[in-house]
Amino acid sequence: MLILLVAIAPSTAQGRWQLVSELTLTTRYDTNIDLTANGRSDMVTLIGPQIGMKYEDAEMAINASYRVNAELFATHQNLNRVRQDFSVETDFSRMLSTVLPKGSTVHVSETLVYTPILPDFESLVNPSPDVTTGGVRTPRTNTLRNIFDIDESMPLSTISKIGFGYKNSYTQYQDPALVDSQTNEARMSYSRDLSRTDTATTGYSYRRFNPYGGEISHIHTLSLGDRHDFSPILTGDAGLGVIAAVLPDLNPQYSLYGSLSASRRFKDRIQMSIRGSRNIDASSGIASVPLITDKAALSLNKQFTAALSADTDLNVARNYSIGKERVTGRPIDIHSQGAGIGVRYQFTTWLLSDFEYHYYRQETSGNFQADLSRNQYSFTLRAKWS
Repeated sequence: MLILLVAIAPSTAQGRWQLVSELTLTTRYDTNIDLTANGRSDMVTLIGPQIGMKYEDAEMAINASYRVNAELFATHQNLNRVRQDFSVETDFSRMLSTVLPKGSTVHVSETLVYTPILPDFESLVNPSPDVTTGGVRTPRTNTLRNIFDIDESMPLSTISKIGFGYKNSYTQYQDPALVDSQTNEARMSYSRDLSRTDTATTGYSYRRFNPYGGEISHIHTLSLGDRHDFSPILTGDAGLGVIAAVLPDLNPQYSLYGSLSASRRFKDRIQMSIRGSRNIDASSGIASVPLITDKAALSLNKQFTAALSADTDLNVARNYSIGKERVTGRPIDIHSQGAGIGVRYQFTTWLLSDFEYHYYRQETSGNFQADLSRNQYSFTLRAKWS
């Protein structure tokens, strides 16, 4: 896809390319490098050069990046690996402005990740756009994940709009005990401004979950929601709906869907975000059936000076199967907790540093047995220039 975009972009008039480079050096002490009940500890050095390319003209905008992150172990050198991340996002809104209503947006993105470890929780302070994180940690193994997403939004009037989207996700694990899968998702949504402070939404999505070596499941989600601006410093979102999962050899299984989030700015440059949700995870890697995922998260951010800031994240999750896992005939139930704290200092416009601590704990039952706990302490220097 990137090659196609690079070929198209220079042909448009008055386009401009910008090259952005970044180098990250991290030293980390990890108490469980194997992500198992009795994992080993080690000191790890990560070297991560990244090249980004931005392009913009009168018709389109492209933002692409490629990062190589070498993971070097001080003692267990046989685990040395190279993580690779590739992502590209294209905005076709201006190109299609002659055929779509004014104010329409069309975004296409693709992410390719090759890594020995996928994230467990998503940070609310520094979200990761390349993966879906449900709070489940699989054992360390080389993993390939590809996500392709198309998102379109069109206004129907000055106060309402409709949206359409399609996503294809593919995950492959080197460990044969884990479940490779592909998920196709089609979605549509409608939103309407009820007032200057309230926006009502409704949406429907269909997902086709195909576990390789297993049987296909079909997942339907229908939801209603509202976004309310309580004040310039406090906003909230709430949604409620139903999930219908059609699994092989079972009658349709139903569960409530829900989401609740709020963000509040306080004095002294403090911001707090809180989020809770119930959804369904179709690419956990641990089951040939979808899992219901209940998550709650809290984050705090404090800006001390223009150069110094600190943040913290707290996460809890429960992942459990709808009915029994077909491989073992037993249900799956996984409880996990995560916490992190970080301090960031900006030395110059191009150089910054991070000190971070992360904790993760997982308790499991059923088909997937991987009780574990993990502590990570890391220091990072990041240089960026263009």
